[in-house]
Amino acid sequence: MAGIVRYSLTLLIELAGVALRYVVIEHTGSRFLPVAASEILALIGGIGPPCYSLLAWFGPPGGHWIVRWKLQGRRPTITEQMILTNALRVLANRGIPPPDFIYILDQPGLNAGVIGHTLYIHRELLDSPHLAAVLAHEMGHYHSSDGRLALALQRLTIPGGKTLVNSIMQGYDLIGRGLALVFGLMKVLVYVLLRVECNFGVRLIRFGRQFVRAVLLTLVGGYGIVATTYIWRDYLRQRELAADRFAAYHGFVYSLLLFLEQTRLLEMNLPWSDESFHPTLEERIAALQPYLRHLSGNPVKHVMLKP
Repeated sequence: MAGIVRYSLTLLIELAGVALRYVVIEHTGSRFLPVAASEILALIGGIGPPCYSLLAWFGPPGGHWIVRWKLQGRRPTITEQMILTNALRVLANRGIPPPDFIYILDQPGLNAGVIGHTLYIHRELLDSPHLAAVLAHEMGHYHSSDGRLALALQRLTIPGGKTLVNSIMQGYDLIGRGLALVFGLMKVLVYVLLRVECNFGVRLIRFGRQFVRAVLLTLVGGYGIVATTYIWRDYLRQRELAADRFAAYHGFVYSLLLFLEQTRLLEMNLPWSDESFHPTLEERIAALQPYLRHLSGNPVKHVMLKP
């Protein structure tokens, strides 16, 4: 429920961009298309992302089409499928149903993530002895609303929107460095002539960057997410701890702690944010204390000594 409330607020702010997208698409399209066609295209481009986002909650299973294309996910090979089948059999024996779709990401790192009804696994994770524990953690996300929430937030941005914004901002930064040099020379000149410190140019470049990025995010979708980042921090940390407890409840507490002591999962991050929302190892240990009551001192140390 808490996630739905936060999503609703994010969506409400995101709707501010619908009118702007409609006007831009309709105005641009009318130059090349008939009026009716440009209006239809503007309507789809305007309300399409919010409606598509809502389908993550109420529509058919998702996360295995556009997301798979964006992440360059692939089907498991025969060998990889055998490894996954064995791990999923362990989960099934402990009462955890498998996901609808599984795809492999050829990216470095021991990571996995759930988006919609789809589980994405980094190839290196298949070689980990703690694969089943990580899958149990991910199924904690999968069998809650976390996967649908992640998909709904991603769908607020049009496909290719992030690449477009990043490309434009790189161009702006390149121009900004040139302007900074000019403003720097002007600052020196003003100080020599008037003995006055002038930082107007630097402030102008920074403000311009923020303004341009805000406009672009409003056009492609994502401004609502950026504007509400602060309300997601604690919630996403708590969801990670809940997934840990799910895995621990099904008997994977030792293997999961061993894995977390070596690395951390990075799947529950917000689109458009590089900030980590993951709890620390100490927080995760504290959340798993009910499953480690018979241990004293440092639980990880005991787990490391466990045969």
